[in-house]
Amino acid sequence: MTLSVLLIIITAIALFITLLNGLVFHRTRYWALSFLQSFSGVFFLISGFVKAIDPLGTSYKMTDYFHAFSKHLAGTPFQFLDGLWDLLAHHGVAVSVLVIVLELVVGFMLLIGARNKLISWVFLLLVAFFTVLTGFTYLTGYVPPEATFFEFSKWGPWVEGQMEVSDCGCFGDFLKLSPLTSFLKDIFLLIPAIVFVVFHRRMYQWWTPNVRLLATSVFTLLMLVFTYYSSTAILPLFDFRPFKEGTDVRTTKELEEQAMSEIEVLGYKLTNTITGETKEVTMDEFLKDFKKYPKSEWEYDQIKTEPTIEPTKVSDFIITGVDNSDMAYEMLQDSNFNLWVISPVLSPSGTETKIETLVRTDTVFMETDTGTRTIVSQIPAEREYEKYVWSRDVLERYKQKVLPAEKLMNELGYKTYVAIGGAGQQAVLDLNEAVGGELYMGTADEILLKTIIRSNPGFLLVRNGVILEKWHFNSFTIDDLRQTIQKQQ
Repeated sequence: MTLSVLLIIITAIALFITLLNGLVFHRTRYWALSFLQSFSGVFFLISGFVKAIDPLGTSYKMTDYFHAFSKHLAGTPFQFLDGLWDLLAHHGVAVSVLVIVLELVVGFMLLIGARNKLISWVFLLLVAFFTVLTGFTYLTGYVPPEATFFEFSKWGPWVEGQMEVSDCGCFGDFLKLSPLTSFLKDIFLLIPAIVFVVFHRRMYQWWTPNVRLLATSVFTLLMLVFTYYSSTAILPLFDFRPFKEGTDVRTTKELEEQAMSEIEVLGYKLTNTITGETKEVTMDEFLKDFKKYPKSEWEYDQIKTEPTIEPTKVSDFIITGVDNSDMAYEMLQDSNFNLWVISPVLSPSGTETKIETLVRTDTVFMETDTGTRTIVSQIPAEREYEKYVWSRDVLERYKQKVLPAEKLMNELGYKTYVAIGGAGQQAVLDLNEAVGGELYMGTADEILLKTIIRSNPGFLLVRNGVILEKWHFNSFTIDDLRQTIQKQQ
């Protein structure tokens, strides 16, 4: 799916509704306004729905924004809002659910013409807010890592890697938009938003006021329940991420890595840091005249061929065992059934000081009249060390479902791999000891693990690097695991 195709679909739906309003229901005399109203309503409904099926993904994106705000508002008159960003980030899931439902309700009310004056202003404020958000995202590409947004004198050339948020998440994982495209999209939506505020009395309306109120109330309740349920109890109904069921992770990773290794450097785009002059040279020209472009005066940007396969997060599939083994390689090469237990974010609740009593053994050799005598002495010694403490909720989750699943896999002759994000190796070792199991554990980047599954922990049945089945923690049972293995044999 591309943005162009999506816009064509939305336009076709909006045209159909406009014709229905004008020719069948005779609800409007203002065809252009009717089309804009239908287009904006359908746009918000689709945008909200693809986020409603994956509210956790939206919460991750919003948390990134909150952290970015906290960083870039430091040292400004708005620094007092820092506590607000921390609070919103802490309740990221609840905030994402409310924002998603608000977007859906605004789209629905626009579509049926409910409370046109009120909804016109709400629509304008929402679009203005999104415009600021996407504009901020794009402009952070001009801000070097050591600077903040409002230190304009330190801004430099636009660099994609400097952006605080890689994409706005406007359509979740269904459709990735660059920040510039998202910004331009929101600028475009400001046009109908302003038109609605000015001409809200001419907007069409369906049914009677009481029916519109009832329909809006029922729709709001349904969307609130659905979005909350999607964020806490089930995996997304539609998985648009690169680790969906049926994905051959091993082959995909190999192909993507091969494609990246075949990229050729054709030349350089050179930017003079003093004059701002830019020029592009081929590799041969650069090697011939490289002394003309000292690094103290020029910035180098490689001009490369495009990869034959666009890389995805599968390329970043790196998991390190607590014994520093290449756990990712073992997981992908395992030809038997194997279970992946993925905990995207799992942080210990704290640490406690432990005292360990050690026995130091000293051996002394003494010469006596009767010969050499060996004296062995054992001296007790105490050592203090820090031990990570895990919350009861985390321990219960692992004891209730992870350990029984690992036991079943072990009985069947298969392996279980546990990958944890947000914790170091020692913390993971302490967790393994706390649950009393012999789990094979490793650590990984939490963004990678969040991409793999929207559950904490989540379960994946895999064979030969191919994802066969995925389960949310709340829906996972040992019987399901056993039956799935039997069915796949």
